[in-house]
Amino acid sequence: MSKKSEERVAQFNALTKERDELEAAIDSMIADMAEQPEAARKTGVWAADGASTQRYLTLTERLSEVEGDLVDITRAMAAAADESRPN
Repeated sequence: MSKKSEERVAQFNALTKERDELEAAIDSMIADMAEQPEAARKTGVWAADGASTQRYLTLTERLSEVEGDLVDITRAMAAAADESRPN
């Protein structure tokens, strides 16, 4: 495996781990929000400008970036594999 391929695999693995961690954190936050009474969600940390809402938005934004990066790396790995195949 070439050094570039090894780097891509390492980056893919790191991104996959980060995605899993982000998904777990988001799931936990959703569960926490669901446990809150509706009135508390309107004025507390889950209000539109609340700390938990902002943290949730930050996590979901990062998750979107990570998933985009995973798509890009997967495409690059597939293209490299295609180039290395004999015709």
